Amino acid sequence: MTVEVDSSRVVVLCDRLADATRAGTAKWRVEGEDTFLWDGEQGSVSVQSRDKDGVPPYQLVVFNANGVKVDELASQLLENDEPAEWNEPLAALYRSARRSALNADEVIDALIQALP
Repeated sequence: MTVEVDSSRVVVLCDRLADATRAGTAKWRVEGEDTFLWDGEQGSVSVQSRDKDGVPPYQLVVFNANGVKVDELASQLLENDEPAEWNEPLAALYRSARRSALNADEVIDALIQALP
């Protein structure tokens, strides 16, 4: 039995949130070991490496304003070990969220400025 996943809206959320993060308009914070959280007015999103090792598989969870989980999306391999179409947008969001939460760009800029 194959479970049909309607991931299209969550993938759009991944793409837009990754774009906003790269543009600096969405800020993330560290929520736990290899888990990063973004808070919006209507809810929040967490993204994490499920194995807590910084590499796939990744998992995204959407919460409403009361902190109740309303949707989720995880990296998957489909039939014939084909990666799910949402794996790459999810990975891109994870990488952007991690850089934002850890202030990677600011740290790198400061290190560059400290060098002659």
